[in-house]
Amino acid sequence: MILGPVGRKPRPRPTPTRSHLSDDRTLRFLPDGTFQITVFSDLHFAEKEDSIDGPMQDARTTEVIKKVLELENSQLVVLNGDLISGYGTRADNATLYLDQIVAPIVDRDLPWATAYGNHDNEDFAKSTDLFRREKDYENSLTQNMLPDSPQAGVSNYFLQVYSASGDQSVPELILWFFDSRGGDEPHDWVDSSVVDWFKEASANLLQQHNKTIPSLAFFHIPITAAYEFQEDPGVDPSREPGIDGEKVWWQGRGYDGNTGHDVSFMSALSNTDGLLATFSGHDHDNDWCFKWKRTPTNPDVAGDGLNVCYGRHTGYGSYGDLARGGRQILLKQETVTKEVITWIRLEDGLVPENVTLNATYGQDEYHPLTELKRSMSGGAGNSYQAVTGLYSAALSLFLVLYFPRKLWN
Repeated sequence: MILGPVGRKPRPRPTPTRSHLSDDRTLRFLPDGTFQITVFSDLHFAEKEDSIDGPMQDARTTEVIKKVLELENSQLVVLNGDLISGYGTRADNATLYLDQIVAPIVDRDLPWATAYGNHDNEDFAKSTDLFRREKDYENSLTQNMLPDSPQAGVSNYFLQVYSASGDQSVPELILWFFDSRGGDEPHDWVDSSVVDWFKEASANLLQQHNKTIPSLAFFHIPITAAYEFQEDPGVDPSREPGIDGEKVWWQGRGYDGNTGHDVSFMSALSNTDGLLATFSGHDHDNDWCFKWKRTPTNPDVAGDGLNVCYGRHTGYGSYGDLARGGRQILLKQETVTKEVITWIRLEDGLVPENVTLNATYGQDEYHPLTELKRSMSGGAGNSYQAVTGLYSAALSLFLVLYFPRKLWN
């Protein structure tokens, strides 16, 4: 039975600096050999902006970002789509909301990278404008590597993470970002031109470094494979712990309700050597991960054991009743080819889910009720169990057997 990193020594929390980001904006592992990412999804600023409710919602979301970052020791923040509810604001306000979103990130002098979502590109907010505003910040690492393909969206690019030694000859990790479009662009899936670029760029990196570089991928709208897994065999709360609160809204569902639009993208993902996991948002009431394998409905698209994850709903805008927070991703340089440690950090400090995405994920059993932890000083290893399975079982047995007898006597 796997319980996650309970009992690990607390990771030191240094004063926020740019030590992980060199003067040339190069991402690096820390001297202790770790690299941590905080992912915020579905912030949905700009709703109800003409009433008191809107600014209050946005202020609460800013506090979520601030509190989560205070509790964690992250080297990079990923904004994984729907930063803004583009249907709820005017065009001249959109970039002002971006300033509010990144303010707590800038305060901690952290770099961030964005994968835009469908609501970032609506009638009254354009992802192109948000991208242009982002580039006014030196901490923004967001890029557009297909500037001549407007139909491809904006946030299609990759970042490289190097060792702490200063050697920049070969990266230790690649971070891929994809624009799953939607919104004012009705085609809500990763464009075929992006798929071609991805395959070519991945092949070039392999040839350049003569080795497979471990990688992660971020995109807002989940792939169809997540929907197929949810349908059959279904999300097992012991093997895929997390909230399974709504039907997966897969890439292409918003366009015509059909599956199949993202087959080429899924094929490219599943055939990318070294890709450890993907992370999406979009569905506010889901935050589980699963091990993607070949399915009868798509026999030609084999996940080959790729881990596919949701983030956690961060913003107080739009729908959803889950406690707000963000997904954390921890990689260790010595095991970066084999595993990804990931957990959900809520704004109140609670860690309701903590899993290790490795070769046996999907077989290992987790028991979320035994994994409720509250941080004492931040980080995955700085938490203490609030409830243990042994004591819970003993208490239940006492209440069922002993307490009724006392009442009867």
